[in-house]
Amino acid sequence: MQINNRILDDLTRVTNSALGTMTGVKGEIDALVRQQFEKILAGMDMVTREEFDVIHDVAIRAAERIDGLEARIAELEDRLAKAEKPATKRTSSKPAAKKDA
Repeated sequence: MQINNRILDDLTRVTNSALGTMTGVKGEIDALVRQQFEKILAGMDMVTREEFDVIHDVAIRAAERIDGLEARIAELEDRLAKAEKPATKRTSSKPAAKKDA
């Protein structure tokens, strides 16, 4: 029985060592893959998340300002149209001048 226990203990130690080694190898492979991926992304000249968020906020503010300016233009066009209507009626309601011959 002791021989079997020794063999099982040795097998357990070898298995544990192999698992430890595989865990270390996995960590190194993960680090290498991450490093290569970051290198590829850096070569693609992509923006960072912070830069994207800043530009996104600027675009939202610009769109809101455009909406406000469009509403103001519409209001001014309405006021201009109302101001022009009476002026055109006055000029057209004048009697034509008669020529004495």
